[in-house]
Amino acid sequence: MPQGRRFKERDPSVTVRILQNAPLNKQEWAYLQIRHWILTGVLTPGQKLDQDTLAGELSISRIPLRQALSRLFAEGFVVHRPNQSWVVSTVSLDDARDVYAGREALEVLLAERAVPLITPGQIEAIEETLDQQQKALDDRDLDLAREHDRAFHNRIYEAAGLSRTLQAQQQLRAMSDRYIAMYMSDINRAISGVKEHREILDALKCHDVDRVKLAVGQHVRGGIDVLVDVLSE
Repeated sequence: MPQGRRFKERDPSVTVRILQNAPLNKQEWAYLQIRHWILTGVLTPGQKLDQDTLAGELSISRIPLRQALSRLFAEGFVVHRPNQSWVVSTVSLDDARDVYAGREALEVLLAERAVPLITPGQIEAIEETLDQQQKALDDRDLDLAREHDRAFHNRIYEAAGLSRTLQAQQQLRAMSDRYIAMYMSDINRAISGVKEHREILDALKCHDVDRVKLAVGQHVRGGIDVLVDVLSE
């Protein structure tokens, strides 16, 4: 199986952190590891996934592997060709624009609803998450910074109390993770993202609905603006 980088060259730090934080079954382990390989370029767009090779690398049977691949398919990371094989899905500017349009609509709505409901304790947790993201960037740990980026947004949107809308937003967020990995691989862009998070947090502390909506919308649109350049190269 051709590879973007050899499996053994991967940085296992993210996987190690995940395993330390929660017990995983084989399907969950396979899902997280393959997802990590796709996000970090070990598995590249259009690459055929040989199930025997993957199962051997992960030391699991093909049953949990297929379950993991099905989950990755639902999130847009892989595609399945009938009677052929699993393939890493490609990325495109049209797809990015579609995903980010949905994200902007839902994230602005969730942030707006969160403002009057969010508690001091939740704001404190959001600020702590943002500080952790900053530390990860200071340490040049972009994988960990992405984890805290997701947690920052989740903590805000969970405060809205709209479980169905949150579920839809999280599905779109999962679909955008490959694009997020692309622009956050640039440390300057990642640092700018933290500054935008500070603006969102400051607006939340002031319970300023209009300012929160503006900051969240600009933050999401900023991602697609960067991707226009990245995907046009």
